Amino acid sequence: MITLAPTVTLWDAGEFITAAKVLGVPHPPGTPLFVLVGHVWGAVMPIGSYAWRLNLMSACFSAAGAGCLFLVAHRLLQDEAPWLRLGGAAAAAILSAFTFTGWQNSNETEVYTFATFSIAAICWLCLRWRDVRATARAPHILLLIVYIAALSVGNHLLALLAGPAVSLFMLHTLRTQPAAEPSERQMEWAEWAALTALWFMLVAVGLGSTTLLILGGVALAATAAWCLVTGSRAFPLVAIGAAAVGVSIYGFLYIRAGLHPVLNEADPETWKNLLAVIRREQFGSRGLLDNPMFFPGPDNPGRTLVMFGQQLLSYSIYYSWQWARALPPVVMVSVALIFATLGSLGFWFTSQRDRGIVWLLGMLWLVTGIGLVVYMNFKAGFSILWNLYPSMDQHEVRERDYFFVVSFQVWGMFAAFGLVGLLRMVSRPMVLRVATAVAALIVVLPFAANFNAATRRGTDATVARDFAFNLLQSVEPYGVLFTYGDNDTFPVWYLQEVEGVRQDVTLINLSLAQLDWYLSQLASRPTRPFDPARAPAMYRTLAPPQTPPGPAVRLTPQEIAGMQPVRMSDDGMFRAGNFELPVRKGQILRTNDLVILYTIAQYLPAARPVTFGVSSGRGSWLGLDPHLAFQGLVFKVVPHADTVHRFLRGVQGTMVDSTRTRVLVDSVFLFGKLSGQDSLELEPAAQQVATSFSAAFLELGNAAVARRDQPRALYYLRRSYHLNPSKTLAAVLRRIETEGVQSLFTR
Repeated sequence: MITLAPTVTLWDAGEFITAAKVLGVPHPPGTPLFVLVGHVWGAVMPIGSYAWRLNLMSACFSAAGAGCLFLVAHRLLQDEAPWLRLGGAAAAAILSAFTFTGWQNSNETEVYTFATFSIAAICWLCLRWRDVRATARAPHILLLIVYIAALSVGNHLLALLAGPAVSLFMLHTLRTQPAAEPSERQMEWAEWAALTALWFMLVAVGLGSTTLLILGGVALAATAAWCLVTGSRAFPLVAIGAAAVGVSIYGFLYIRAGLHPVLNEADPETWKNLLAVIRREQFGSRGLLDNPMFFPGPDNPGRTLVMFGQQLLSYSIYYSWQWARALPPVVMVSVALIFATLGSLGFWFTSQRDRGIVWLLGMLWLVTGIGLVVYMNFKAGFSILWNLYPSMDQHEVRERDYFFVVSFQVWGMFAAFGLVGLLRMVSRPMVLRVATAVAALIVVLPFAANFNAATRRGTDATVARDFAFNLLQSVEPYGVLFTYGDNDTFPVWYLQEVEGVRQDVTLINLSLAQLDWYLSQLASRPTRPFDPARAPAMYRTLAPPQTPPGPAVRLTPQEIAGMQPVRMSDDGMFRAGNFELPVRKGQILRTNDLVILYTIAQYLPAARPVTFGVSSGRGSWLGLDPHLAFQGLVFKVVPHADTVHRFLRGVQGTMVDSTRTRVLVDSVFLFGKLSGQDSLELEPAAQQVATSFSAAFLELGNAAVARRDQPRALYYLRRSYHLNPSKTLAAVLRRIETEGVQSLFTR
C-alpha cells in the first residue's frame, strides 16, 4: 500500500517488531502466532527495512481479509446482473478496507489485520459449508473453521468474536434448509452443537478461565456423545484435535521463554507464569459491573447507565471517524450519517436476499460493536468528556477505536449493499448511469477523505523512531535510561534490538520495574559494548576502553525478593558517593523507587551515567530535581547539579547542560518532517513526542536569553513554539521581536 509506515510507529508496534525479530515474548497474552508469522515474514521478505516488511505484512493481511469479504458479497449478489454483482462486491471490499480504523491498522505492525483476516476467512468458509452440505466436504470445512479459530487465539481474541455469528448462521441454515434424510439432519445438528461447544471452550482457553473451561468441557463432552449417537464418530474427535493443534501455538511462549530471549515479558517459562500471561494478570481485571475509573473490589462504586451511555457515545464518535476522517467535523459527521442510512438500507436489502448472511454479518456487527462496548467497559474516551472527568486517570490513555474495527468494516459492507439496493430501484438507463456514477463516488469517498488522516507517511511518519534515537543519543556510553510508558520504551527496544543502535545503554522501564520477573531479567542481562560508529563523536573520548563486566544491574535474587514497598519509619539520608538525598519520615518507597536508588548507588560511584527520559517523570517525586541536569532529551543525575558552574538554571526547574544539549540538537538529533511544515496537526501521542522535543529547544532558547544572544534565542524559541505552541511562549517571542531580548530583564 502506498501509505505504509516507513518505520516503527508509536504504541505497541515497536514491541511487536522487536518480538518478531528476536523471537521474543511481547506483553500478555504474548501473541505467539503473530510473533512466529512475523519472524518468518521478516526473514523471507527481501525488500525494505525490517519494520517496513512487517508493516507490509499487516497490509497484506488486510488485503486478504478484504478479498474474503469480496467473496461473501459476491455470493450475496449472485442473482444480480454481472456488472452489478461484481461492482457491488468490489464496493463492499473497498468500503470495509478503507474505513479509517481499518486503514490505520493496515499500515503498522499490529495484530488486528491478522484478526480481521481470520474473521473474514471464517465468514467465507461458512458460506462454502452451506454450499456443500450433504457432501463429504461439509465437515472438512467445519474442521477448517475450528482450526483457524483455535490458531487465531494465538494472535488476538478478536477472532473468537465470530463464534456467535457462525453458530447462528448454522442454526438458521439447519432450520430453514433441513437435510432430506432424518439421520443426516440429526448428524448436522449434533455437529453444530459440538462446534458451538468447542467455540465456547476456545473462549475459555483464550481467557484462561478455569470455570469456563469446566463448563465448556461438560458441554463439549455431551455434544461429542450426541455426535457419536448420530453416526458422526470422527467429527468431534478430529475437531477437538484440530483445536488442540491450533491452541498448541501457546507452547511457543513456554519454550521460548525458557531460552531467555532479549524480550521476554512476564517470563512464561513455568506453567504458573504461562497461565498468568494467558489470563493477562499483569493488567488486572475489570468486571462488567465495575466503574472502570476505580480499582475492582467492594469499594468500586459500580457502572451506571450514564456511564454506559458515555461509552456508547465514544463508540458513536469512533464510528463517525470511519468514512471521512480528514474532512472538517461537520462534513465528517454528515458523511457518517449518509453511511448510517446506506448501512440500514443495506441491512434491509440483505435480509430480503439472504437471511443467513444477515444472521452472519448482523450478529458479527452486533458482537464486535455494542457487544464489545458492554464487555470492554472502557473509561471515558481520550478526546472527550474532559469537563466531567478532568484527570488523565479517568480517561483511556489512547483512543480505543481499533477494538471495534470489525463492526465498522461490516457496516461498510452493509453500506455497499445499500447502494446496490438503490441502484436496483432505478429503471431508466440515463438515470441509472448517473446513479451508478454517484454510487462510485460514494464508494471511493472513504479512500479520498481518509487518506491524509490514515496515512503513515505524514508529518509524524518517523516520530517514534526519531524519539527513540534522540533519547538514546542523549545518554553517554554505558549509561542507564529510565523510561515509564509504552511510547518511550517500545521504540527504544526496536531501535536497540532490530537496528542495533546504542545497545550499550541499559533501559529500565519504571512501570515494569515493580515486577520480579523484569528485575530478574535486568540482573541477568550483560552490558553490551559501545559502538562509537553509531554514537555522537563527542562520546568517543568518554567511553571506557573495555565494556564494564557483569550485568548492567547487579541484583541478587535475595535483593529482588526484598525490594518490597516500604514506609520510612524515620527521617534519613540516602548516600552514594557525594550524592545525598534526604528521605522523609512516612515517605513510601515503592519497588521502582528502590530500583532507582539502587541504580544510583551502583552507577554513580563507578562514574556511569544515570538518566531519566524527558517523559519519565524524572524521579521528581523522590526529590531528585536538585541533582539533575537536562541534556538533550534526558535528565542526568549529577550530584549537587546547582553547584556546577557550566550549568544554567532551566525553565523545567532543573539545571541545564546547554553546551551538550546544543551539540545534540544541532548535530545529532533527528526530527523527521516535524520541521518542514508551517504548522503541525498531530494525533495526541505524536503531539506528546513533539512536546518532548520542544523542551530541548525551549531550554536552549532560555540559555540564549540568559546570554543576551537574541538571534539564537529567537531561533530556538521559535522552533520550540512550532513543536508546542503556547500563549505564554508566543508573548515572549513577540516581546523579543519588538523590544529586544533585553526587555525580558526589565520590569
